[in-house]
Amino acid sequence: MLRFPKDEERRRVWIAALRRETWQPGKNSKICSTHFVTGKKSDDPLHPDYVPSIFSFTSTADRHRAVKDLENYLAFQEVSDNKFAATALLNQAPASEAKVHPEEVLVTKEEIEEVLVTEIKTEETQNDIASLYEQIASLNAECQSLRDKMYSLENELRLCTLDPSQFDDKKIKFFTGLPNSQTFMSLFNSVSSVLPSTSNHSLKPTQELLLTLMKQRLNLSEGFLGYLFGIHQSTVSRILQRWKNVTNNAKQKDETTCQSEGQPSDDCGDMLCSL
Repeated sequence: MLRFPKDEERRRVWIAALRRETWQPGKNSKICSTHFVTGKKSDDPLHPDYVPSIFSFTSTADRHRAVKDLENYLAFQEVSDNKFAATALLNQAPASEAKVHPEEVLVTKEEIEEVLVTEIKTEETQNDIASLYEQIASLNAECQSLRDKMYSLENELRLCTLDPSQFDDKKIKFFTGLPNSQTFMSLFNSVSSVLPSTSNHSLKPTQELLLTLMKQRLNLSEGFLGYLFGIHQSTVSRILQRWKNVTNNAKQKDETTCQSEGQPSDDCGDMLCSL
């Protein structure tokens, strides 16, 4: 088990590699060594195990690519070691020529120079690889940051449905045809006594009334209303039917009350009776 690195940049890259949205490692969080190609981490930024790369979601192609990267890295290290050995031998050659017999020299000067010429070309490749690893680390961190923002925006979008409590009089009039928010709440209060009590509704009762009035005034399709309120079309159908029943019950109650008191009927029920 390996601890997460203390270096912030490298720690960010490790976290991004896990693909666990919004998760942050704790003080004692560790990662299993099986997530590294060689079974252990490397502190060399050019090494494939500088960042964990083997997970359950890692595709077979990516696993093969990780192994190939390791082979390329080891081959590159071997060439680099040969370069340093050749350079050291070349530097020592003048001092040792008087003591070493030609037949004892295992590597000729021409061979050493050939290796050095080859390594001059690969040195630029090494710099390019280092630069690419830095870019990959930066892109992984940026990608994780964008994932976090997208997750946050998705949550906000789910909560950001139409709500009459956030409407001013102008919006109330546009969406419902009622003159202001006060009239909307008066209408709601007039029918709230006959609303069935349940906690399983997708929308608040005031949102259901808003949806019903929008259907009546703007003649919007149930599918489009479902899109606006973030609910399924079948849920819209149930809401409209429920509020049709509520309207009928409210109108009957209003007529009964007015007849018993000898007063004209309130017109709140009539506002919805055309559904």
